[in-house]
Amino acid sequence: MLTPEYMQQIVDRYLVAINAGDMAAVMALYADDALVEDPAGTEPKRGDEILQFYTNAFSGGAKVELTGPVRLSAKAAAFPFRAEIGKGDGQVMVVEVIDIFEFDPAGKVARMTAHFGPTNVTVRSA
Repeated sequence: MLTPEYMQQIVDRYLVAINAGDMAAVMALYADDALVEDPAGTEPKRGDEILQFYTNAFSGGAKVELTGPVRLSAKAAAFPFRAEIGKGDGQVMVVEVIDIFEFDPAGKVARMTAHFGPTNVTVRSA
């Protein structure tokens, strides 16, 4: 099940779901016991905390797009992308990030880590 094509499809579905504001579709990609560490180094989110995180993070709307190729290994996908997130005050937060999805044997995302820091975040007018 964890073919390169399958993992690429999951990344594509993730980005499409975020752009559509479809948090249910985002959640469907995750295993029931998944961990989300966004940004990397913070306390991992679990269960309903993951849905709340995505709902809060993208409440102002978000547009995401790949900024480079997806890198695939035996059970993980790493992908660079840009997220533009409305802040509701006429400003847009732009985050250059690399997400890493680690897959479980059933093909669900078991762990996601988002790699970015202060130098990867800017704010601009909408």
